[in-house]
Amino acid sequence: MVYFQTDYLQVEHHEAYNVLITQWYSNCSSLQYRQALINIARIARELQVEFAVMDRRLLQPVSEEDLHWTCTIFAKAYTKLPLKKVAVIHPFHPETELQQQQFYKQLESYIETRSFSDLTSAYDWLTTVPPVK
Repeated sequence: MVYFQTDYLQVEHHEAYNVLITQWYSNCSSLQYRQALINIARIARELQVEFAVMDRRLLQPVSEEDLHWTCTIFAKAYTKLPLKKVAVIHPFHPETELQQQQFYKQLESYIETRSFSDLTSAYDWLTTVPPVK
């Protein structure tokens, strides 16, 4: 079921495996970016999501201010979600990849995270490999 959709992002929930999939399609403003991340966290909390796919392949690099916000304020809130595993799909843009790595470095002590190059592999890992305790 699609929970949130704009011209730059789609957030959907696959109830059978309790997986939240976020797919970024294009750039957005700083305000839209932050509001989207807040919405993603709200949806994950409301649905008690245990698994997530973060598909940022098409997302361009964010500003230094947004990166700092993502790696501090948002990361702290994200670690309090019921997530057990997060599958990250490599972005096409090298700078976005570096930014993404900074964010997920903040999460690794709290949530099992692994990177993939495609959605199928990411989804399979989430739904077939038990989380490390």
